[in-house]
Amino acid sequence: MTPTRPQNAFAPIEDVFYGAVAARMLITALEIDLFSALEAGQLPLAKLAARTGTLPLRLEPLLEGLTAQGILTREGVDYAATPAASEYLVPGKPLYQGPAMMLLSHFADSLQGNLAERLRHEDDARQGSDKGWGMETIMEGTLGHALTGALFRVTRFAAELPGFAAMRTLCDVGGNHGAYTMALLDENSDLTGTVLDLPHVVPFTNERCRERGYGERIRAEAFDLRTDGLPREGFDLIVTSHVLYGVADDLEAATRRLATGLRPGGWLISHHFAPGERDAGIEAAHEFMTRLAGYPTHFLSQQSLETAMRAAGLDDFRADAPTPPLGGGLILAGRKRG
Repeated sequence: MTPTRPQNAFAPIEDVFYGAVAARMLITALEIDLFSALEAGQLPLAKLAARTGTLPLRLEPLLEGLTAQGILTREGVDYAATPAASEYLVPGKPLYQGPAMMLLSHFADSLQGNLAERLRHEDDARQGSDKGWGMETIMEGTLGHALTGALFRVTRFAAELPGFAAMRTLCDVGGNHGAYTMALLDENSDLTGTVLDLPHVVPFTNERCRERGYGERIRAEAFDLRTDGLPREGFDLIVTSHVLYGVADDLEAATRRLATGLRPGGWLISHHFAPGERDAGIEAAHEFMTRLAGYPTHFLSQQSLETAMRAAGLDDFRADAPTPPLGGGLILAGRKRG
């Protein structure tokens, strides 16, 4: 047999597979509580293995992999968490991202079936995905992701809109965990909030708001943006965070339904991922998960949003793009004319 001489390197293709393994390494590190073990300071392999109840021979490549990813550092034989890992990956800390990482893992694991068939045939993936929004673990995951910058940015952005102090009624469409509503009510003591979400989500949202002391000022009601309308001119402020992507194939009609619920001079805030904010490969992977979950896209451009808002009678646009360390996507607001 005469071997064929390769003309191109195969390693970049092979690396795609190992990249998927690297993601599992991070989830495993959370499961063994590695970052809590490192919170007191750097430790060598043997002590980390003892504290996490793992085998040193198998733990070592996990530590080296996380070091290569910039999640850990190593000086000699001692490993330490980076400042970002300490901030986001230690249970009990305010910005702990364990639930958010598990949420991403949940969606990634859903891709383990027969993807070739799913690429060829329609299915009811959207229905199954929508059911998950009422799960406590999913709520904690989406809330965790919001804590990485989106919740802070949206709250600050809304509070700085002209007329915010005089606002009395807020509508949080697809509000899920209710955190955006609660944060905005803290900025304006005269504001009351209505959280709209799918029927099976509403009881959990109401319970969360009551448990956190907002039961008198927030109520959650059943709503589906694909079919339902808002009370005419019922709100001073409407907030949509990672919701409009679900109606991207009918964006102008959905935006008109939202605008109907605004009083003249009221504001509609859109908070969504915009294309081009992150690495192209990361965005493609995110979009792949989103479409297989049954949604048309997860990325809405500022131009498409402004076009839909303008057609719905909004103008005076204001935008805020994510700037590290605050992530979370594009924030865009339009004001109802009149």
